[in-house]
Amino acid sequence: MATMPPLLVLLWVISGIVQLSVLFLVFAKHHFRALPLFTIYVAFNLCQAAFLLFVYTHFGFLSPAARQMYWISEPLALTAQALAATELLYLLFRHYPGIWALTWRLVAAASTIVIAYAAASARTQPTWSLLIANRGYHLTFAVALVCSLLLVRSYAIPVDPVYKALLGGFCVFSCTVVAANTLLEVLFLSRFPKSGEIWNYIEMVVFIGVQMAWAAALRHPVAADYKPALFPPSTYERMSPEVNSRLRALNDVLSKFLRLQVLRP
Repeated sequence: MATMPPLLVLLWVISGIVQLSVLFLVFAKHHFRALPLFTIYVAFNLCQAAFLLFVYTHFGFLSPAARQMYWISEPLALTAQALAATELLYLLFRHYPGIWALTWRLVAAASTIVIAYAAASARTQPTWSLLIANRGYHLTFAVALVCSLLLVRSYAIPVDPVYKALLGGFCVFSCTVVAANTLLEVLFLSRFPKSGEIWNYIEMVVFIGVQMAWAAALRHPVAADYKPALFPPSTYERMSPEVNSRLRALNDVLSKFLRLQVLRP
């Protein structure tokens, strides 16, 4: 019965300690009030790690049963991750209903496209179906987060450093998973015997790094809720009536298209 490599066991222990630190800081600094879904995500990661450790110890690290148990638990972890990241994106864009409406629609559209691609690829490459689906999910996730962070930077949207660190961590990890899965497939096709171990090591090291960055960020409290101060409509009308009328027309078109109910003063 194959056991986990010693280096992987060490990384597993370090990861568990760091995740416990993150969960402790979430409660100690009262972040769980603003980030309940993120708190659930961190707690679920710890539960998944304990579950898989039991499975690997009982069935063996490389056994078919262990592989099956991993892929059964992974969709739950990915769902928790998606909900936690969506919660962060909502906190970023909640004062901008138009941007938020466009953001979640783009994410939903991208997810549909990637899922369809993953399903089509799985039919042609059944051996890699789970790996392709996992890579497709993280690819969608990474693209959505990168676009959101670029939007924040381009329009100077104020973001608390804690939220920025959490989103950045999600983005870095998803990009790493996409690269690692692609690397695993290439190495496997080249008949490299240690490809699975390399995949595990890369993901574990990056995951630990992300968790450490989160722990450093979560030591600080989130600043008071910032709501952007906008001029009243009369000010805009006085400064630039022509631009204002065009903006109103554009807003009306977008509102009808996105089916938003815009409250006018």
